[in-house]
Parts: sequence; structure tokens; C-alpha cells
Amino acid sequence: MLKQITLAILFVLGFSIAATGQSLRPTAAVSHAGNGPLTTESERALARLGDLSSDAVRRRLTGMRPPAYQAGPLLLNEIIKRQQLIVCASERVERLKVALQPVLAYHDRDGKLPIIVIRSEQPKAFVVVRAALIITSKLMLITSEAEIRGIVAHELAHEYLWDEREQAIKANDESLLREIELFCDVVAALSLKAIGDDPAHFGRALKRMTCVGVMAGNTTRSETKTHPSLDARVKLNQWLCGQLGQARRQRADKN
Repeated sequence: MLKQITLAILFVLGFSIAATGQSLRPTAAVSHAGNGPLTTESERALARLGDLSSDAVRRRLTGMRPPAYQAGPLLLNEIIKRQQLIVCASERVERLKVALQPVLAYHDRDGKLPIIVIRSEQPKAFVVVRAALIITSKLMLITSEAEIRGIVAHELAHEYLWDEREQAIKANDESLLREIELFCDVVAALSLKAIGDDPAHFGRALKRMTCVGVMAGNTTRSETKTHPSLDARVKLNQWLCGQLGQARRQRADKN
């Protein structure tokens, strides 16, 4: 049984490593730049949550949240061994784990999802079959704690649509896969707002990660079969920041 689970995890781990950043195979779709309207996929992603007020979002996510899965140490060790991952251990790694607790708690994953930092020149974070949160050393180097909380919030948001994403992968539903990524972007921004961080941190981290990936030759700014374009993602983040800022000003005026 352990062998079957491990093989399944390794398959998904390989997909995650390839798909967490933008793939190098852009589609023919035209990315939306400038200050134009949001993409249809962005609008569908927003519609999944509806009311964007803090209480409404928390209720919606709580209703969508699947039971937390906790992997045993044998399975985690097997993942590390089979993929020949080089695990980093340092005071900085321990500080990062502490810094991530607010966003893990918001998604009810504090103490339930092991955090593993691995040595890699690719700036990435991904959840391996809901068993562990993997963060690369490069991502630690190029992001602030608030920015990495946003990236982690995006990865945690995948759990809410885990089965739907698996079905979309099997059906090769490219539009749905991009919509799911945008939904996770929305959740990332709202998560930062809920824990007292600036939602714009997520957009800044996206741009920096993509820039580093483009220079390394393993990322593109364009839309792909699984990910929206960087322009579409940044535009959605900016729109959300505007909406959340407007709501904050309205509350301040009432007081």
C-alpha cells in the first residue's frame, strides 16, 4: 500500500515541479495587458467565492475545505529519498516556518502540513498530494516573508479544488486549469488581507518569480495550457487590491 501511495505521490510531484511555474509551451491565446477588463477565467475564479468580504470568504472556504490529510514520517522520507531532494536545515529555515504559521492557521493547516525546504535554483513552492509543503531555497532568497506567505497561500488554496484539478488534468481542460490557478491567486490575496498583510505582496512575488524563471529559461510570461499569463494574474491581483482598499476606506468613513 505504501508503495502504491508513494508512486502516486511521485507522479504528482513531477507534475507539480513542471507546472508550479509557467510552462514553456504558450498557447495561442492573447494575454490581456494594461488596464483593460479582467479575463473571463478571472471572472469565473472570482465567482467561485462571490462575496469578497472577510466573513463571507472565511465561511465559503470553510465549507469547501476537505478534511486535513496528514502523512506519516515513512511516506515523507520516501518522497525525499526517491526524488533525491536535498533538505535544507538552518536557523533561517526555522524562522521561515514560524513566519508561515499565520497563513497555515488561516487555512487550518498549522501543525498538520510538514514544511520541507529543499535546495534548488528554481523559485517554487508546491504541496505534494496534500502530504507536505515543499519550498525551494531560491524562493526563500528572492522573496520577503510576507511575499512567501502569499505564495504559500496560493499553494494551500489548491486543496480546496484538489479533486476538480485532478479531473481537469485528466480531461485536458486547459481553461478550467487556468481558472483554478486564478482562484488560488484570489485566495492568496484574500488570505494576506485576512492575516494583516498587504495583498499586493502576492503580485510582487509573482512578478519576481517569473522574472527569475524567464532569465533561467524555464518560465514564460505568456499564457500556457495550465497557467494564465503573468499579465492576467497581476491584473487580477491589482483589481483585488483596489477592491479591498476601497472596502477598507468605506469602513473607515463609517467609523
